[in-house]
Amino acid sequence: MPDTPATVDPIDIPARQPLPGTRLIAYRVPEWGIEGPYIHMNAADIHARYTQTAGRAGDFPASTAGFGRQTEGQGLDNFLRGSLNFWRLSEARMTADGVIRYRQTRNHSTTTFVPDKASGVLINRPDEQVTAAAYRVTGPTGVTQLWRGRAVRDAVARCRRKPVVGWPAGWAHLMPDASVRFDPGGFPWSTPDVYTAAPADEPESWGAPCAECRYPESEHDLSHLWPRSRADGSGHTCWTYTLPQA
Repeated sequence: MPDTPATVDPIDIPARQPLPGTRLIAYRVPEWGIEGPYIHMNAADIHARYTQTAGRAGDFPASTAGFGRQTEGQGLDNFLRGSLNFWRLSEARMTADGVIRYRQTRNHSTTTFVPDKASGVLINRPDEQVTAAAYRVTGPTGVTQLWRGRAVRDAVARCRRKPVVGWPAGWAHLMPDASVRFDPGGFPWSTPDVYTAAPADEPESWGAPCAECRYPESEHDLSHLWPRSRADGSGHTCWTYTLPQA
């Protein structure tokens, strides 16, 4: 995807000067609250890709999220959560255009993270971000099927599960056109299996649910990457699908 960073003020913010934007927090909110407006990381729109720039206007070097100028959104999310929880004097703020500025203390230089708006946003609250009643889902084999919004949210929930150590993590991104891109992750040696779900009109009827898994037949994934738990509670999964007519 093209790298299209937002416009950012090139002036390096001096140490001890206020950072612009709304405060980001990552810890549990105490009962007495926090002074002033804030955004919890669980509700922050974190983009899938950023360009980061380490400033120099401070008494100590800026902390950065990984190496180089390009930063993946999940890595930035992990960096901010860890830093804001461990370094209690650290500060991060987000402006209306999605730009994030972070510094470890008021005396440190500031690191600026400018989002690539075309890269999409990490899905961290599926019920708010995946809201269409139906989606036209195209899997890695190119086959397109109609899924309910609930089924896409179920898939997103699976993508967001913590993977086995050393295994590729799944991911789910909300794109600027309201479509959803997701990948369940998998074995270390497996290739990515990216699905795209575009909002669609809901049909008049989804048909009778499958006797084995309760999902409509249109959600029996032909790629066999999304097993549906069987209704009998046996722990087995339903792979049944109807072959397309010649």
